[in-house]
Amino acid sequence: MRSNLDHKHLLEHAPVSRLFFKYALPSVVTMLFFGLQSLVDGIVVGNHLGPDALGGINIILPLFSFIMVLSLIIGIGSQSVVSMELGRRDDPKAQDAMSTGFWALSGFALMLTLFLLLLAEPLTRSMGADDRLLPYSLAYLQGLIPFILPLALCFYSDAMLKALGHPKFSMLIMSLSVVINVALTFCFVILLDWCTTGASVATGVAFSIGFLISASLTFSARQRLSMLRGRFRLPLLRRAAFNGSSEGASEMAVAISILIINLTVVRLLGADGVAAFTAINYLNFIGILLFLGISDGLIPVLSYNYGAGHFERLKRLFRFAASVNVGIGILLFSALQLFGAQAILLFFDSSESQAFQIAAEGVGLFAFVFLFNGLNILIISYFTALGRAQNSLIIAALRGLVFVFAGVTVLPLFLGIDGVWIAIVLAELLTLAVALMLIVRTNKRLF
Repeated sequence: MRSNLDHKHLLEHAPVSRLFFKYALPSVVTMLFFGLQSLVDGIVVGNHLGPDALGGINIILPLFSFIMVLSLIIGIGSQSVVSMELGRRDDPKAQDAMSTGFWALSGFALMLTLFLLLLAEPLTRSMGADDRLLPYSLAYLQGLIPFILPLALCFYSDAMLKALGHPKFSMLIMSLSVVINVALTFCFVILLDWCTTGASVATGVAFSIGFLISASLTFSARQRLSMLRGRFRLPLLRRAAFNGSSEGASEMAVAISILIINLTVVRLLGADGVAAFTAINYLNFIGILLFLGISDGLIPVLSYNYGAGHFERLKRLFRFAASVNVGIGILLFSALQLFGAQAILLFFDSSESQAFQIAAEGVGLFAFVFLFNGLNILIISYFTALGRAQNSLIIAALRGLVFVFAGVTVLPLFLGIDGVWIAIVLAELLTLAVALMLIVRTNKRLF
């Protein structure tokens, strides 16, 4: 009881900077470990197995993103409902929301596993894998399929830990999972020579371990809320899915944009172009994880204060996070302008390869994306926390689908591969203009 009162006092009365560091900083650390994992996977695969293996994995990334979409829609959506109801002092509804999300996500993950077992190869081909990339893509997918359920539940359990006021424990579990993943990647890919299957099996095993550790809290009957204690309630699932649809749509839009860009780059430059985009996308992924760490880490705090009616505190939290994201974006942009080619070289065994040359020439243009996407990601999470998913959906669709599709359809006709990098930057810039207008309009209505 004492810990619940301390948690309530912290959320409602602690300085904004203290709240930020308690919730956002552990999430950022976790995301940095994710970035490290992504970086190591790319380095190991690119240097040990070659550019074709790197490109083959990138073909599957949209599908991996779809698994994340399911986890985010239900996980982040349920997290915001749980936090909002805790802010309103309605523990029974918060408990039912937590259990409802667990059962729904488990069912969806099992159905997806069965679907992929039956249609792995034709699906991989339809996503753009040619005969050169197919063996690597299919091997990666086949190693991933058995772990879809524990992967999804690991991310759901992590979201619930944050809603229950355990951001540091969440950080420790997810960081440990990443460290295990990195170690297993070296073991399976290099020592055992399992090719790209080793990379996906390493991910599956590591996050299965993470789920089992986090379950010691989220399934515990001694906690304020427990995963299996509540009832499945369809209205709460609809509410959670609506709230989380913005985060899911954001991830789905990214997956679709990667698919669109892959198909465009294959048409322009073949497999070397896909490998080049994969290397740049690894760097982009690391930057995005920083912004997601801040934005998603603050969702339970924003939702709680919105549910409790502390609107000025809500706006102060948003402004503080926005200033941090802008600062990080400027640092990332500057770093890639100065050291972009050296960063790209990490993913290739030679600076003479065609794929490296393409990526090194494009990273300077691509770097401009970090000046805008941090704010876009934060605004999506802000609307999710407030239950205004329709605004988040608009932003996600514009930045990851509408503007990207329009840009990569038109600009490469005149600018070649440079048109692809410019299209991604313009998509973020135009989306930010729309997002800021939605922020102003929504704040006037609500506050």
